Amino acid sequence: MNTLSVVHEWQTPEYWDTMYSTGYRAPDPTPFERQMFRNYATVKSGQRVVDIGCGQGHMAAHMATWGLTVRAFDFSSVAIEHARASHQDHGDLLTFARHDFNADAILGMLEPGSVDIVVCRHSLEFLDQPRFLSDARRWLNRSGLLQITTHRAELMPPTAPHRGLTEPQIQAVCRGWQFMTTYGLDGSGSLIGIVLHGPS
Repeated sequence: MNTLSVVHEWQTPEYWDTMYSTGYRAPDPTPFERQMFRNYATVKSGQRVVDIGCGQGHMAAHMATWGLTVRAFDFSSVAIEHARASHQDHGDLLTFARHDFNADAILGMLEPGSVDIVVCRHSLEFLDQPRFLSDARRWLNRSGLLQITTHRAELMPPTAPHRGLTEPQIQAVCRGWQFMTTYGLDGSGSLIGIVLHGPS
């Protein structure tokens, strides 16, 4: 018996092109979020970063200012066009490209062990998680890490269109890593950061 793989609307480039074309804006990273990221990811100048679901590129641009080499990707060509127009001052440290990590073939530049940090900021919930996590482990070097920013779905309003990850999804994502750290990013506990070290 074959089981069809369901592709939800919000997992398609067309959905996100429409969202960005009609005024959607991914939440900007606050100074507190940026500092927590730098502390828990132990960011060092020269590291190689892949930003998955970069939206309009604000977090990617901040990372480039820290001296990281950032390759940022998004489903949406509309978001990528905005990111390129808005962040032109980082030279070779920052590049943007459209890519569908659910449907497209893996990029040749993402060779095994070639990445220090993979970032999923408000994006992991829109990915084919088993496939993506397998790929991310392969891209990371032995000391590499995956950084996730997400809402806890159970603490979000039922009417919120994008609610983040459920607790079972968070537990599944965190299995198979050598070290895990979580930290809160708002007073309610609904917005969290997760850092997963050491792909195995």
